[in-house]
Amino acid sequence: MKSKVRSLRGAGLLEVVVASALLALVFTGLFGVLQLGTRLATDNKSRTGALSLALERIEYIRSLDYSNIGTTGGVPSGPLAANESIALNGVDYVRRTYIVYIDDPKDGLGGGDTNGITTDYKRVKVEVSWEGQTGTRFSSLVSDFMPLGIEQ
Repeated sequence: MKSKVRSLRGAGLLEVVVASALLALVFTGLFGVLQLGTRLATDNKSRTGALSLALERIEYIRSLDYSNIGTTGGVPSGPLAANESIALNGVDYVRRTYIVYIDDPKDGLGGGDTNGITTDYKRVKVEVSWEGQTGTRFSSLVSDFMPLGIEQ
């Protein structure tokens, strides 16, 4: 009796193609995850830098006298630049400082203001923008600054 034994000396072409396709699929998925992780890390680093620049400006404004809180050529007027370009950690940021007077409705608005002061306090908004991988991104902080002794 002769037994029919097949000799297996290697993989067939179909097996090689299927194995290659599976490896390509796995490595493509891993590459996508790596790319997403890198993009998230870069975006978070840029966002942290922007918040740091905004907080730096707010803290600087806190150190000023109330009468000096204002932007050059703005209302209220003061020594602060309204727009600045800043490079930090390889990212180019634009920092904008907006300062406006606020009439608090608690003591009346406009002509009905009980103490006659319609500029009760100043509101400061610091906005920092940068170009991210998905377009222009923004971070901002807002704070109110009140003079001592004007409002009760």
